[in-house]
Amino acid sequence: MVVVAGLSGESYDVDNEPFYTAGSRSLQYLCRDPRGQQRLYKLYRTPVTGPDAIESARQAMLFGRQTVLAAEAAGGSTGDAAEAVNWPIDLVLHEGMLAGTVLPLIPMDFLQPDGRPRTLDQLWAAPGQVASYFRAGLAIRLSDIARVLEERQFAHGDLSAKNVLWQPAAPLAYVIDTAGPATPDAAHDRFKDRYDLAVLVYRTLLPDAGAGAPGASWQPSGVPADLDPRVRALFDRAFGNGGFGPDARPSATEWSDTLRAVYLTPDGANYVPEALAVLDRHAGQPASAPAVPTVTFGSPTTPSDWSMPQQPVAYSTAPQSSSANTALKVILGVLLVVLVIAIAVGAVVLTGKDSNKNSAAGTSTTTTVTTTAPPTSTTAGFDKNTLNKQSTDKTPFTADALLPQSFTDSKGVVFTRRSFGPKDCVSSNMSQNVKTALQNNKCQQMMTGVYLDASEKILTSIEVFAFPSNTEAETLYNGLKGQDQIWDVWCPTQGVGSSVCQANTDTLFKATYSSWGSQEYRYLYESYSLYINLTVDASLEPNLEASARTILNLVGPDNYWKDR
Repeated sequence: MVVVAGLSGESYDVDNEPFYTAGSRSLQYLCRDPRGQQRLYKLYRTPVTGPDAIESARQAMLFGRQTVLAAEAAGGSTGDAAEAVNWPIDLVLHEGMLAGTVLPLIPMDFLQPDGRPRTLDQLWAAPGQVASYFRAGLAIRLSDIARVLEERQFAHGDLSAKNVLWQPAAPLAYVIDTAGPATPDAAHDRFKDRYDLAVLVYRTLLPDAGAGAPGASWQPSGVPADLDPRVRALFDRAFGNGGFGPDARPSATEWSDTLRAVYLTPDGANYVPEALAVLDRHAGQPASAPAVPTVTFGSPTTPSDWSMPQQPVAYSTAPQSSSANTALKVILGVLLVVLVIAIAVGAVVLTGKDSNKNSAAGTSTTTTVTTTAPPTSTTAGFDKNTLNKQSTDKTPFTADALLPQSFTDSKGVVFTRRSFGPKDCVSSNMSQNVKTALQNNKCQQMMTGVYLDASEKILTSIEVFAFPSNTEAETLYNGLKGQDQIWDVWCPTQGVGSSVCQANTDTLFKATYSSWGSQEYRYLYESYSLYINLTVDASLEPNLEASARTILNLVGPDNYWKDR
């Protein structure tokens, strides 16, 4: 038994003998994490030395840990598309080089009886034996998974049939070979993924026996004339028909939205018979349009770079969810999956160094106060000046890096993060002066988070904005002082707290709230707290102010560096 230490701080007991040796890029070993959970350790034959490649792998690992481990802690998958990607969950570094990657195992639902992965080319080999509704649902699911990668700005690089698994019980897919998704700095990476996605969708929807194996030079034998024109238009752009270039290839979001509009009823409860009939005709099947079937899903796990090795079925499977989910939830669920933040109406917030603006009636008041500085418990010797410029700031722009999992406000109330997600800096609900300030000062990214107290009565929304340097952040911050502004309130897309963002504007702005803003390093923070039931009671303002002010001192790069 060999023990290796991961970048996360966890250690893994690795088997002495490799589980799979035929991979050209790695040796693969079974291992166990400190909790006894089985994992796969992929030891690279040639260590990765490029700083950019290592950083990309680290970003993927951070998101992988928060996605996979959260699902496992909850006892099973929610069916979200982010959980259907084989994210690395830890990295092993040696002398500054990336020596290996720790991955979860493939869930049993995506394996054949002999333990080998059930790859998508097996479905393509017998399209007439797979119902058209199943193929349409699977194409939607593939688009959702690709959308997760695209929204996270990761390029897979090889979205081919051998790297996409499926299960026969429901139209679900699982993408493997993602141990180190690269950041798509070059347009080629992004457009290649878009081409590969179009190939996956085409060959899943339509039998195309004479087209040969998919690849960089693969072209469809033809797009049926009776296919819905919206889908045909995407295929034309993807495959260059009509003179379209690579930059015209549809995004994963376009595929996801279009396939839903074509093959599902507006309420998402059923498939559209007329659209399925076209697929039936081209697969030699009788027309059918069943309601979306009900299945139970397990939590996601998968090793990458498999090249079809057999997985030992004697090992325990991933934990199963105790509740039954429907394929409708999987196919029509929140597209950004764990990034479950829904935009609502704007919130009146006055930016300024911890400047508060709250009232029961929602009218503007301005109070300038002095607060304590953000936490400074970072590793000795760490130069905080590096956080003032993007070129030197090594803080990952992820929820786990910038937002605490939970916090306790000044009144002793514990809040837990319920949803989060990256967004564009400017949103439609913001007031024009805010939009202009963000644009003029080159705002780069916004991370949003939503926290609920233990009693699920108070919602606290936080926005973290990143700029090229502290110069732009300070310019925006000082320039907006004394002005009325509208920023956004964020809520979970479903469940407790979602009702806040579903309320009409008048009701929301009449509710008692507390909102605060601050700036440090190259970051700007805006918080907003209110009661979920939209209580109107000025005497409760101190309860809201406690969380709205406390969160400002806990978010940002200090959250990431304090334990390092």
